Amino acid sequence: MLAVSLALGLRPLDVGGLKMAHWLEGVGVVTVGLAGNGVGHWDFALGANEFTG
Repeated sequence: MLAVSLALGLRPLDVGGLKMAHWLEGVGVVTVGLAGNGVGHWDFALGANEFTG
């Protein structure tokens, strides 16, 4: 998978453990939905803060 990613010009990004993968999948769906139906373009970013406590 790494070779395919690098061939496409993408770079790996360590985002933490598997627990974070659950949230990243949802953020991906939200991003695609906003780009296609809400914002109308891909030039936007979603921010996140980690709450401990």
